[in-house]
Amino acid sequence: MTDLEKIAAMPKTEVHLHLEGTISPDTLWAMAARNGIALPVTSLEELKGLYVCENFDKFIKIWLMMCSCLKTEDDYVGMVDGFVADCQRQNIRYAEVHFSAYNHEKFGIGADRAFKVVTRRLQEAEASGGPVTRLITDIPSEAAPESGDFTAAFLEANANPLIVAMGLGGPEAGFPRAPFAPYFDRARRAGYPCVAHAGETAGAEHVRQAVLDLGAQRIQHGIRAVEDEAVLTLLAERRICCDVALSSNACLTGYTDIAKHPIRRMLDAGVPVTLSTDDPPFFGTDLVREYTLANEEAGLSLAELWQINLNGLRYGLADVGLRRRLLLEFEAARNALGIPA
Repeated sequence: MTDLEKIAAMPKTEVHLHLEGTISPDTLWAMAARNGIALPVTSLEELKGLYVCENFDKFIKIWLMMCSCLKTEDDYVGMVDGFVADCQRQNIRYAEVHFSAYNHEKFGIGADRAFKVVTRRLQEAEASGGPVTRLITDIPSEAAPESGDFTAAFLEANANPLIVAMGLGGPEAGFPRAPFAPYFDRARRAGYPCVAHAGETAGAEHVRQAVLDLGAQRIQHGIRAVEDEAVLTLLAERRICCDVALSSNACLTGYTDIAKHPIRRMLDAGVPVTLSTDDPPFFGTDLVREYTLANEEAGLSLAELWQINLNGLRYGLADVGLRRRLLLEFEAARNALGIPA
């Protein structure tokens, strides 16, 4: 069995994935037609062209347009079923997916109703042998402060067993991380750990703020920490895991050449990382491809990739017993596949 065959076959974790961002152009086109929503294109082929994202501004516009098409419970069920099918195809056994309560309150069927539909469907999938999935409730930064207060209040009022953390998403430019601290404090008082997007389209200072001001336990992206040795050291010393997405970074950041991506420098500095897809249809990727790119273009060995894969469980936010059980299952699979430790 070749290394690439082993990558395809091995059980995987994915902890930086937006559930809404798994909706394909075909699904979105059908959803908009079913719900009578006008899209800014006249054909499916044009919509597929929109999905080719060259910058973050274009990406966020398409993202919000996509959220506005989720209008029925069946839409949310279809989104979850598509995600689950992709996990099964790629042998993704554990996932933490970002999902924005505020956006579904504003654009969709309401946050409470959306989360009930989504979590019920995810629990049914897990019970029938599908992926183990947990949810991170993101604050969309572009809608702050309203979105911050709404998300904190949503977490305070709920005890949904699949929600494991508060997160922070949306654009970074013009939205420093530190002002979101009061909402993160509220989430922690309610019993939730916190994560945050930082160091993707803004610099190392945003990563520093996410760690020191927000108390984030993981950073989504974090790649621009390499611009400041002190911030890189901060991540390494505190064992803050960065959830890297190679293809997303190649489309939306200055790191267009994956061979020169900072992931190797982060690993050499002692920063733990994971690999994920972020929003796979937007970047023409899936998790198998991300691991393949990391191997063939970023130069990471199969043994290194396996440890990166396990980081999704080591730094995951579900209960320890569940993650420990999966770690043992993963190690048994590694032995069977002959993947070096």
